[in-house]
Amino acid sequence: MIELIAYAQTPQTATAAVGDSYVLDVSNPGAISLTYQVSKGEDVMGRYSPFSQTFRLPFSNINSEFFGHYYDINIDTQAVNNSEVPKYDIHRKAYCEIRMDGVPIIQGSLQLKKIYLQDEEYEVVVFGLEANLFQDIADLKLIDAFRDSSNNIVITYDVLMTDENIKTSFDLTQDVTEGTVGAGIVMFPIIDYGHTELYNFLHYQSDAQNLSGLAVANYLQPNQLKPSFNVKHLFEKIINQAGYSIDAASSPFLDTTAFTKLFMTLGSDRDSVATRAIHGVLTGKNDATTIATWTSAGTNPDDPATLLPLNQDSGVGLGTPPSPANFYDEGGYYDTTTYAFTAPNDGWFTGEFNARFDSTNCITDYGATVEVIIEGGYWGTGVYSTSGSVPLVGTSGGASMIDNVYRTWSGNLIQGQTVRVWVQASVDGTGGTLKLLSEGTYFIVQAAALINGYASIPYNMPDILQTDFIKDIVERFNLCVVSDPDNPMRLTIEPWQDYLDAGTHKDWTQKLDLSQSREITSTDTLKKQLVYYHDAEDSTNINTKQQELLGHVIGEYKQEIAGDFIDGTLENKSIFAPFNVQNIPTIENSAISDATDFLIAREYSPDTEGPVSDATPKLFYHNGLKTLGGGNSFFIGELNSTYYPLCLPFYNAGQTMVIDSPMLLWQFAVVPSFYGPVFGTTPSNQGYFARYYQQFLLSIYSDEARLFECSIMLTPSDIFSFRFNDEIQIENVSYRVLKISNYQPFSGVPSKVQLLKKVEKVASLVLPDPNQECELNLTAYQANGNVLFTNPINGSTSSGTQLCCEENGLYWNGSDCVWNTGGGGGGGTKPTNGNPNLEWVQGKSYLTGVGGFNSIKTQGVNDTNPIMGEHSIRGLNVSSAAPSVNKDFVFYATSYSSLPVLATPDGNTSQSGSFSLAVGMMCRFVVRSLSIQTDSGTTSGSYGSTSFKVWTFVAKNIAGTITTSGSEQTDFAQNDGDVGTRTVNVSSAKGRAGFNPNDAFGVAITLTGTVDTVVAWHLDVSATFVDLSAHTAFNQDLILQENMGYIETENGYFLEQD
Repeated sequence: MIELIAYAQTPQTATAAVGDSYVLDVSNPGAISLTYQVSKGEDVMGRYSPFSQTFRLPFSNINSEFFGHYYDINIDTQAVNNSEVPKYDIHRKAYCEIRMDGVPIIQGSLQLKKIYLQDEEYEVVVFGLEANLFQDIADLKLIDAFRDSSNNIVITYDVLMTDENIKTSFDLTQDVTEGTVGAGIVMFPIIDYGHTELYNFLHYQSDAQNLSGLAVANYLQPNQLKPSFNVKHLFEKIINQAGYSIDAASSPFLDTTAFTKLFMTLGSDRDSVATRAIHGVLTGKNDATTIATWTSAGTNPDDPATLLPLNQDSGVGLGTPPSPANFYDEGGYYDTTTYAFTAPNDGWFTGEFNARFDSTNCITDYGATVEVIIEGGYWGTGVYSTSGSVPLVGTSGGASMIDNVYRTWSGNLIQGQTVRVWVQASVDGTGGTLKLLSEGTYFIVQAAALINGYASIPYNMPDILQTDFIKDIVERFNLCVVSDPDNPMRLTIEPWQDYLDAGTHKDWTQKLDLSQSREITSTDTLKKQLVYYHDAEDSTNINTKQQELLGHVIGEYKQEIAGDFIDGTLENKSIFAPFNVQNIPTIENSAISDATDFLIAREYSPDTEGPVSDATPKLFYHNGLKTLGGGNSFFIGELNSTYYPLCLPFYNAGQTMVIDSPMLLWQFAVVPSFYGPVFGTTPSNQGYFARYYQQFLLSIYSDEARLFECSIMLTPSDIFSFRFNDEIQIENVSYRVLKISNYQPFSGVPSKVQLLKKVEKVASLVLPDPNQECELNLTAYQANGNVLFTNPINGSTSSGTQLCCEENGLYWNGSDCVWNTGGGGGGGTKPTNGNPNLEWVQGKSYLTGVGGFNSIKTQGVNDTNPIMGEHSIRGLNVSSAAPSVNKDFVFYATSYSSLPVLATPDGNTSQSGSFSLAVGMMCRFVVRSLSIQTDSGTTSGSYGSTSFKVWTFVAKNIAGTITTSGSEQTDFAQNDGDVGTRTVNVSSAKGRAGFNPNDAFGVAITLTGTVDTVVAWHLDVSATFVDLSAHTAFNQDLILQENMGYIETENGYFLEQD
């Protein structure tokens, strides 16, 4: 017997999940035809639940009651159990299940499609419940996951951004949130967002003579960081809030380190962290009518001021109506015994104070004088607001004299500093009395701009739909989402291949209907001509440069599949961009580092102008705590730390990358810091594609892949126990089911079943291509630069053949297939049929907006001393291994006398205009100076007096000593007769911002004008920086590869033999 059980849309009690149950009448059970489909035909990435074809139900009493007599357009309500309830809402789902002989064969939702008035029938369709997951979260954004039952944004996930909390968050073992939501949910990675100031990015200098950047207290403040959020927690939170649960026992992947250690960056669509300030304070006194009293006896203007005992921070003020209406201290920062507000964080605070004085009993013609004082913090920068002396009139007890003295105040407070209110009063004459009344007297504190404050996690969530987030994670890890047949709201979530491997073997050979057609076809209907998996583009520093240089997002998987009868693209839709880390530089935005084991991401703009507010969120793995070597440490505010959270695009528990490390790229690519001490030199072969997709797609793209369609006689028990990961055997061949259609539980007819042949696993980094003649499988990139191929028949490995190498877009060097870029290429991913050890002489170029135009002859050469608006060319002298950067840029300055002034990118002398010059580096400058007098001159010159001169200089740093030389090239000079003496010089300087001013770490361009004249300078500069250290290190100790290339590290040094 077949039963259709439906549940009313409106629960009868507040705690009920669904309404009353109805067993609906089914006049033609044979018309119910169900379809079970793992994916929609060619859409191998689809995840779909069972559904029925439309069928009809009669206008029976029970059916019409359930549907609220929907056929009668004049009925608005119906009476159920003697209570009025809304009519049936055709726009909402109604939960239902179909049972056959008591066995549930589908559980989900019922949709009323239309009414047939002449036939007196309702047309309905049933959908499996799991199909509603994305419907249930449609239009919700990530921030909506942090709303309570009243739709208010919760603050339980917020973190007070103190030095201690930032450091405590590093190791994931302690909860730093306000609502104790769990340890390791919110963590603050060390990322440079470009907040320290223009041309002053995060850097670290810790040599014996000098400390700067993160090595100095208060260089990095907590508010210059942004939080990150545990992906597993957010993923499960969204699913749980939609009413679903996850079966942990059948979803072990979600508890592996490949998922539990995964974090996403927050605040990507804002240039700084979104903070929640304190709620504020309004305090006063309501337990007495008078706060303070002064009499004429013994009072004078020199008496000490009186601290006001404002001891109420709750309740209401005195008077009718109460004044003030409410006292409050929501943050708990006011002490009612010391009468002081304590700043919870560093920041700029504002407030008000109103004092209501009664001078009625002061002596006529004498009165009183008062001064209100609000003070706290450091003198000069803290809070100090005074009303000055305010005279009050007395009437010797006659007419009432009430006066208000009102003050606003503001100032900077350091965390822990206090603010209090004082009154200095002097009552003149003899016998007079002055009162400060409780009614109408109040003190208000507000935080105008906290330096740190609370990081508001909900408001730092990217502006992304929950559906897009869930779909990205599902696609990224190739997850299947399957409902438990006993509880459709409980889900199994596993990578597809793991889910299939855990399936049950079933033999359906005896159920095969041999009288019906059986068809074997190719899988071309499921294939796509282009398989293209990639991450999203990004606007931050490294990603932008990689995108422009490579022509695509780094780490993509892109493969064209041959075939005359296939087309289309199999592509994901990513919301995350790659996460890149680099050594923290000694000089900001450079490649030189005092701490090569201190890796940070540089998330500022590509033109080094500072923060960006349109970045793409990123994923990274928390690899534990990394203790800095060499006795190094760094500061967060005033708190010192010897370790930091190691955030990387791969996971290996803090160890270097190995061949099977889970990697957050679709396939391996040489990223910044690869070859370094933290990454190591071994490529991982476990990108998203190889780890989660290759085996899964092999059953479609293998030459052995086949589709088999047949008719199977299935029973309700078969359907009830069926799972899409079942391995189905038919006549000694194993398959998995793609689709069961036309299952009619009451008719006893066979169902049409589409099956996909199970293909034996083959280790490979790519999908097979029918047009390739190579019979070996590409299985690994090796640390020595070679590529590993595997023979699928006997399992033997080798460096392949020239045919296999070139068919896979790699380079054959005569004896081996190689992927690495060697000494001449500089970091990149595998080349396309090109020698990876040749220089990139084609000159890849990219435009970075106002950041200038940058050309690269050799990939991997860093931009020494990046300058806003520069035009630069970076390359490498291969024979001497000396990298160089040539750049043209414009500097400005204004001189007012014959004293030297510093030339800078914008003429602002408060900004650094100096150039770092590391040990072993030289530079030549050609400066074309145009100077124009802008005043009329008092002793010399005249308005508009112009000079054009050309100067040339050479500067170099040999063994730590900087020398400079240069002169004017007089052949080019063009001067008015009254220009006087104007000179340009390049001399030793402290370098860029953050350097110790007592030491010379670089050079600067300085200018001198004429005495008592104002001169505007425009400098057209050409500079070439050459790193001589690379040349001097070029010796027999360097590791030489067979192709005569040298392995170069990220910071421009070459690997030496031990």
